[in-house]
Amino acid sequence: MRQYSAILAAMRTQRWAVMPEYLEGIYAVLEMKALGGSASADTLAKIQAETELQAARAQKVQSASTGSVAVLPLYGLILHRGSAMGDMCGPQATSTMRFLRQYKAAVSDPNVTAIVIDVDSPGGTVEGVDELATEIRNSRGKKQTIACVNMLCASAAYYAVAGATEIVASPSSKTGSIGVYCVHQDASEWFKKQGIANTLIKFGENKAEGNPYEPLSDAAKQHIQDSVDEAGDAFESAVAAGRKVSKKTVHDTFGQGLCFGAKQALKLGMVDSIDTFDNVLARFGVSVDSPSTQMSTFRERLDSQSAVKNSADDSDLTVTCTCSCDPCGNGDCDGCTVTDCSADGCTCSSASAKHSERKSKARQREIELAAL
Repeated sequence: MRQYSAILAAMRTQRWAVMPEYLEGIYAVLEMKALGGSASADTLAKIQAETELQAARAQKVQSASTGSVAVLPLYGLILHRGSAMGDMCGPQATSTMRFLRQYKAAVSDPNVTAIVIDVDSPGGTVEGVDELATEIRNSRGKKQTIACVNMLCASAAYYAVAGATEIVASPSSKTGSIGVYCVHQDASEWFKKQGIANTLIKFGENKAEGNPYEPLSDAAKQHIQDSVDEAGDAFESAVAAGRKVSKKTVHDTFGQGLCFGAKQALKLGMVDSIDTFDNVLARFGVSVDSPSTQMSTFRERLDSQSAVKNSADDSDLTVTCTCSCDPCGNGDCDGCTVTDCSADGCTCSSASAKHSERKSKARQREIELAAL
């Protein structure tokens, strides 16, 4: 229970560029856990089903560099390093640090002629997003980058991809939620009722500002507001540069926190066109599902399907390592420090063995299916 309290406390201090309703849902779960509660069996089953669905979807695209187009997933809660919160979200979270590394690899790969970012995210923390947004914006002259809103591109997610060469929104998608906010929780009255007295012992006049043990002072509130304003200003600047409009246009017409459907987003100039993710891939002769995976069960697809296939040739398949350890991040998969690693693209002994086993099983299934 203590670990959930610590995670919740850390989250409360973050500057968030995320849809508030999504974040409040996470807060509710963490608060329940911190108090020793647990979810019902039905709720856990629903969470598990959604997690597996996202995992299968990510499995499709994370090995999706085919010599012509690289597909990079930007799913779920966006966090800088991933951290404990990312571990809780599992495949429904994206590390900006890891995504930036994958994106740079795709840009520098001569076999990749275009990059498609598959976006389905409510946003996340602002840390690391401006750097990612700058990289995407600066790289659009080097390599075509298409961001597909499939089905949600909100807040930090839009911040990140606003500078793509093109933004395509799925017909039923939502885009926007431009803004930043922070939550301060004053628990002083609760502690008082519990008979708990908290004494802050500090060095530095402003140290421990915004703590939950006392009401927020005007000075502390202003300092937090200044920090939020700074992040929000950077957000609007990145969108203005990415969409090639004035910052005033972004501030006045892009919603100031509202999310828009595809038609309204197109009308406002927040996206370039309305089309499906599949149709965008079809531009490059690429399909999401191969014939063999269409006949497989969900669990089989999770184990065996190969992300996105080039309709002409699979032989030049290139997979960027998705492992989050430092050695892999520096290109040294042989030094991978993750126990029992199975990350896509990692060439350490553990991951290689698992990849070989999956390929063998997939091949056997194809043989069995062909015999039907």
